[in-house]
Amino acid sequence: MSSGCTLASVTEELKEQPSLLRSFSRREPRSKVEEEPVFVGAGDSYAASLCASFLAGPRVLALDPYSLAMSLDWAGGRPVYIISISGETTSNIELARALRGVSSRTTAITSNPGSRLASTVDHIIDLRFRPRGKAPGIASFTLSLAAALEVCGVDLAVDFEGAFSRAAKEAKRFRIARGGGVTHLTGNNEAYAASIYGMAKIYEFLGARAQTSLLEEFSHMPLFSLSNSDTVNVIESPSGVKGRLLYEKMKREGYPCSLIQPEGSRTERVYLLVFAMQMAAIDAARRRGLKAPYFLGAKKKLRISDEMIY
Repeated sequence: MSSGCTLASVTEELKEQPSLLRSFSRREPRSKVEEEPVFVGAGDSYAASLCASFLAGPRVLALDPYSLAMSLDWAGGRPVYIISISGETTSNIELARALRGVSSRTTAITSNPGSRLASTVDHIIDLRFRPRGKAPGIASFTLSLAAALEVCGVDLAVDFEGAFSRAAKEAKRFRIARGGGVTHLTGNNEAYAASIYGMAKIYEFLGARAQTSLLEEFSHMPLFSLSNSDTVNVIESPSGVKGRLLYEKMKREGYPCSLIQPEGSRTERVYLLVFAMQMAAIDAARRRGLKAPYFLGAKKKLRISDEMIY
């Protein structure tokens, strides 16, 4: 699959997000808020599902399609929302078919209402955004997250322009490792889910190594793999203390690290973090002299990925 995706075109899409999100949030609100939805997605869409689950609470379940396919009874009598921008991911389509007679209703959240997935499910939520060919998910991620939050009844009254403006400062705090170093992202709940998305952008834009962990788990496991070529980005809530404590102890021992602790509502902080991670990944790619996202030129890896996904 060819693509005209460049860092310039991705940057243009990056800047369009506040306007796209503002328009999406002003649409006619859903007449019904789902009580116990299941969200399903792969890659970026899994991260969006997990973000929605943390922000909406334990009544919302988030899984990837193959996991739910292996545990179909978890969806028994519950509405299932499958997030798939292309609508052509094989695992999502197979899951939608397997859910017939199991879930109460299947809905695709997609940018492709003419896709195979869209023709397989009961309903469609059209994001009304068409990605520019094969490219890292930027606006598609933030819009699909907005759609999932709307399903759950989570307030989308976010100042997207303000969050985007503040994200430029936060983006400079993110430290991305060079060479063979690992970029660590560690945070709790929705910050952890957003970090899974941030990790994906480091993979896609830079072809670099990255790892995400929960704050408590970092000190139990990833900490012992650290080398001086790694960087650690600690993401903490405004009232949290453990993240700052971890940051201070690592800094004392000489490990490259950064503390990201934005203010605002939980939903606003997620969007601010996502914007900042997008900016940081794009800026790092530009500083390394890349003209396009790394993954588009990784032909053998891309071939394996496409054969597994589609």
